[in-house]
Amino acid sequence: MVCFKKAVSPVIATLLLILIAVAAAVLVYVWVTGYASSVTTAGTPELQERIKIDAVGVESATEVHVFVRNIGDVQVAITDVYIIDAASSNVVGHLSTTTDNTIGPGEVKEFKVTGINPSLEEERTYIAKAVTENGVEASLSFSYSA
Repeated sequence: MVCFKKAVSPVIATLLLILIAVAAAVLVYVWVTGYASSVTTAGTPELQERIKIDAVGVESATEVHVFVRNIGDVQVAITDVYIIDAASSNVVGHLSTTTDNTIGPGEVKEFKVTGINPSLEEERTYIAKAVTENGVEASLSFSYSA
């Protein structure tokens, strides 16, 4: 007895495989774009914070004014401002802020670092560094000349 079975033609089988591959690719694309948008919109604050030091003004060998600008879209709180000797990497001045340290988007705030020890030396390079409460940093190098 002879048994005849019908099979799917090669053209239809190829079309079915292409359809399955396209459907899988669309599902992966939807999943990845949904995941990526949820990460960026609900991102951590340190990824949204952006600060920049606009200028550094040297009042005297023991007093420096650091102007910090918030260039991000969220309010930031500056917790520390450092004055660092660029040659030795030693911190020569430090300001730890707890009150009146928030900067709104687009705003600039001045921080006065006093009691620099040892005093700033002429024609020596220093680095002013500002740090937010989430650890975002900005720095600017400057020289002191009387």
